[in-house]
Amino acid sequence: MDWEFLSNTEKTAQYRKWVEDPRVGGALIEHHAEKDIRVWLKDVPMKEYARSQEGIGHYVRYIPTRFRGPEEVARAAFGSDWAVVPDTVDVKPNHCLTSNGRIERYVFWGRDAQFKDLLYAALEIAVTKGHDPAVVITTRDGEHVPEEGKELHKRIAAHCKIDISYLHRSMIRNPDYIG
Repeated sequence: MDWEFLSNTEKTAQYRKWVEDPRVGGALIEHHAEKDIRVWLKDVPMKEYARSQEGIGHYVRYIPTRFRGPEEVARAAFGSDWAVVPDTVDVKPNHCLTSNGRIERYVFWGRDAQFKDLLYAALEIAVTKGHDPAVVITTRDGEHVPEEGKELHKRIAAHCKIDISYLHRSMIRNPDYIG
């Protein structure tokens, strides 16, 4: 369905279809008021689906394809000798602590539309924890960040003393898939 590429109007139409589908909305009506089913679909399974595609969360093993995960992002931000510190991956926005064995740095990542949230989260870590964070703007097949957008990101990030990089990713077969 390429959910990430659907417009808000198309997503709204799909939610409506799911709510009206007896196998989806019909099953959920036993647990939620009809007016709450769409909100639940948006806030629970669809958010977990996006996290699973990133290799994050409890449901990763249920999707057949995903991105390589936080390790790929850490290397894009800081280089091949950097790795994710275990048990530090979190969301809202996606981030983790990374290390090269001597230095620890946070990295925040997401799509172009999330730049403001990523930048704010990076600034908050810099101010509250004294870390030197970075932001990685990710794209996937069929998506790109316009050059004028990149230039603005770079100028804003430089002003804030935040490193920024870009990572184009492709989906891979999920090594954790149990289906």
